[in-house]
Amino acid sequence: MHTPDEKAFRSDLLKAPFMLGELEGRWKLVSLEWPIALIDVTALDGLRYRLRFDLSNYPASPPTSRLWSRDKNAELAHALFPRSRNGNGRVKEVFRTDWIGGQALYLPCDRVALSGHDVWLQQMPSKIWQPSVGITHYLELVHELLNCPDYAPPAGT
Repeated sequence: MHTPDEKAFRSDLLKAPFMLGELEGRWKLVSLEWPIALIDVTALDGLRYRLRFDLSNYPASPPTSRLWSRDKNAELAHALFPRSRNGNGRVKEVFRTDWIGGQALYLPCDRVALSGHDVWLQQMPSKIWQPSVGITHYLELVHELLNCPDYAPPAGT
């Protein structure tokens, strides 16, 4: 029997925006063992980055996610994080290794990142978690970053 938060998430997976993203190859649900979901997001160069989402209390509370190793089923090594083409751009700001050890994406729609950043509510209202939109909102923001001109693959790939 599914909990209300799991039912809400599963319902979002069946909505057109999420399904369209999968059909277009922007992201793909890899696994769901409530409250953890693994979702791959495709970058400009075809690399797929795996996000490990904690969806507890979804959608009332924003999810939190971190980069996850596809091979080791553990947190992704920092050397394999996406980079900014110019060193200190938007991509590096979100996929930070110097903030809480890379345990969450530095995005206004992330539960962990939003905590203590109340100013984001005014500065970036379009990037704040929107329960009515659900997981697709988060995935669209990540996909946009991984496909913007600032994106660079990890060093050595």
